[in-house]
Amino acid sequence: MSLTSFVLVLIAAVLHAGWNALVKAGGDRLITSWAIVSAAAIVSIPVLLVVGLPDQRVWWVLVVTGALHIAYNLFLVAAYERADLAVAYPIARGVAPVIVTIAGITLLDDRVTALGVIGVLLVVSGLGVVATAHPLHDTRWAIATGLMIASYTFVDGYGVRRNGEAAQYICSSFILYAFVFTVIVWSRRDVGRMRRAVLQSPGRLLLGGGANAGAYLLVMIAARTEPLGLVAGLRETSVLFGLLIAHRLLHERVTLRQTVAIVIAVMGAVAIVVS
Repeated sequence: MSLTSFVLVLIAAVLHAGWNALVKAGGDRLITSWAIVSAAAIVSIPVLLVVGLPDQRVWWVLVVTGALHIAYNLFLVAAYERADLAVAYPIARGVAPVIVTIAGITLLDDRVTALGVIGVLLVVSGLGVVATAHPLHDTRWAIATGLMIASYTFVDGYGVRRNGEAAQYICSSFILYAFVFTVIVWSRRDVGRMRRAVLQSPGRLLLGGGANAGAYLLVMIAARTEPLGLVAGLRETSVLFGLLIAHRLLHERVTLRQTVAIVIAVMGAVAIVVS
């Protein structure tokens, strides 16, 4: 993996951990998730006005990924309702890399070295240590979230490569699924309640939306030229930052088992970088 791609994905990992912490810390996590997604769409609008619409050949891909992202957000909220950030986040992020690696090699002709495969397996193994310490009923929504992450990462990797320009595709994706997600949340929450949640901390939510959109844009820029499995594996270093945030800001307990798991995952990330 090139140094440029490494830096882009690492920055994305920090941003991703940050906006997930905002969702976990939110009073109503569904509304908080909706507000961050909507803010990401707002941030995307001026960018789209500059770069233009994506190629018509990928419009159907945008519809598919919109559905996957909506399912991801609903599953993510359910996971955070049932488990700490320090538990749900590593599990959700750890499911995706192996699936994406296999799909990228078999369907997109990605070329991954043996060291790269070892790196991805180390990342997943480390995060799996966290998963096996908790009952299935506490982690099933986190696992489902990970399956959605794998699905939309593969679909978006295909879409960005076919479109040839990352910003057009990602910004269009955020705007589309924010619109549909808004309709879904309206059916579950009172509009006045949604408005009050936004007015309480508009700056924080806008920052979270920018982090959400920016993190994924950086990942997809890297995915244009790097194997999807390596990008997905390295992105999961966000778990390290997520645990730090969970411990320092959310005052969650981080165990020795979780710390060892993250060290293993970081070793895998290093193997990906040098592969």
